[in-house]
Amino acid sequence: MTARKVRSYRLALVLLAFFICSQAMALETQLLDNKKASELSQPGVPVFGQSLFRGAFKDQPFSGFNPDYRITVGDQITLQLWGAYSFNATLPVDPQGNIFVPEVGPIHVGGVKNGALNDFVLRYVKRVFKKNVQAYANLEASQPVKVFVTGYVNNPGLYNGFSSDSILYYLDSAGGIDPESGSFVDITVMRGGKPIQKINLYNFLVQGVMPSLQLRSGDVVVVGSRKGSVTIEGAVQQAAQMEFIGPYTQLGEVLLVTKPDPQANFTRITQVVDGLRQASYLPLTEAMTMRLYPGAQVELVRDNDIKSISIRVSGELDGPATYVMPYGATLNELMMQLNFRENADQSAVQLYRKSVAEKQRAALDRSLDALQMEVLTRQPNTDLEKAAQKDNAAMIQKFIEQARKAEPRGQIVIANSPNAVEMLLEDGDELVVPLKPSTVSVVGEVIFPTSLIYNKKRTLEEYIELAGGFANNANQEELIILHLDGTISRIEDKDFDNRLGDRLRPGDEIMVMPKIHSSELQVTKDITEILYRIAVGTAAVLSF
Repeated sequence: MTARKVRSYRLALVLLAFFICSQAMALETQLLDNKKASELSQPGVPVFGQSLFRGAFKDQPFSGFNPDYRITVGDQITLQLWGAYSFNATLPVDPQGNIFVPEVGPIHVGGVKNGALNDFVLRYVKRVFKKNVQAYANLEASQPVKVFVTGYVNNPGLYNGFSSDSILYYLDSAGGIDPESGSFVDITVMRGGKPIQKINLYNFLVQGVMPSLQLRSGDVVVVGSRKGSVTIEGAVQQAAQMEFIGPYTQLGEVLLVTKPDPQANFTRITQVVDGLRQASYLPLTEAMTMRLYPGAQVELVRDNDIKSISIRVSGELDGPATYVMPYGATLNELMMQLNFRENADQSAVQLYRKSVAEKQRAALDRSLDALQMEVLTRQPNTDLEKAAQKDNAAMIQKFIEQARKAEPRGQIVIANSPNAVEMLLEDGDELVVPLKPSTVSVVGEVIFPTSLIYNKKRTLEEYIELAGGFANNANQEELIILHLDGTISRIEDKDFDNRLGDRLRPGDEIMVMPKIHSSELQVTKDITEILYRIAVGTAAVLSF
């Protein structure tokens, strides 16, 4: 008896010491992370799950039938025997996992599932009473336990309960998770200093899934510190601060938890990435796989709710990569906010627009369709013409396939237009500020397409020679100069050996077009038009 008291006393001291240590660690961590947690929280937007712990779990301990519960030491089992032998009593499970039944002896029920308990006990009874005795065994009460709850909860402590009670009961008993600093996705159950179960409460909140776990006296429930979170509001069914594990999450994963409004079709995302504040405005379908980093703010909107637009900027600028402007903002209002670097070429600012690119694509497709129809419907008059047309059609068809792969840039030429600054911006516009250039590029039908240092004393002919000269398929009657600001100049062969002055500037591309080999005048005209359209729209020269 004395030895048993000593062991019990030692166990109490160990549990008390562990509890004090856990509380001290939790308090220290809370103090260290208090500022960080406050910075992450968004006033007015609730933390997802913070309304979970309001006493509903601790006031209703679990007493229902759990078939997967395993009988353990201290449980109370009601046993009834009737027939040739009668017996009725509530039997405790002793430290060896047994219950003792008169006339039958000890029955080892420790570890037996609750759902199989009755059949298990009846088999043992039948070994003694072969006939005319029936048995009914029922778990009357599970073992009382004392469980530590610590970490980022409102009231860390040691709480009484039963081994059949869920984690939610003990968390609620401890006042719930601190929404400012505690994690709803990082909860660990410790036993003997080792983790035995990780719990993510989002699985319970969204899907109703909670791990089945039998707690023992001395187990510790540790609530980790709050992880990274994003704030989502607007056209969603529940605005909330959503927590996630890892360096980033995706919008699609967030919307699995807080469902979007059925009419939501656009999203506005503002976040800091690599030290730079970024803002984007995208269709909801395109934004589903976008990475969201801790602190990101997401707003879902409906079409008729659009009050702002998103403009991307790049090049020789300091500051954000995306600007969110009010709907109806002008180019001048954007330019006033830009912080140009010292070497930025402000005279050659380039503006690209999706709707313009779509129009350029449509115009190119129409030209290609017309060319294809012209070639396929032409009727030859002689066998010689028929053979020639077959080869010509194959060559043109190959050109058409190549031309359909061209992607127009959608550039809006704003140079030499005094009213350009008053132009209204559209959502998704992209502004590029180039570096002050010092080279000229020679591309297209030359031997060695290259970039050369600009020299205002050089002629076009000299630049062509430095690029190896014209290729065999070059159109030597006319050249195109694509300027950095998007404007173009067409130079005839009589000016190839003359200095061009301002018609050739640093950053320009000298585009040598291919010669068209076709006996049909209309076909030659159509292909030439397409080649020039592609050259201007995509800054590329196709061969023919």
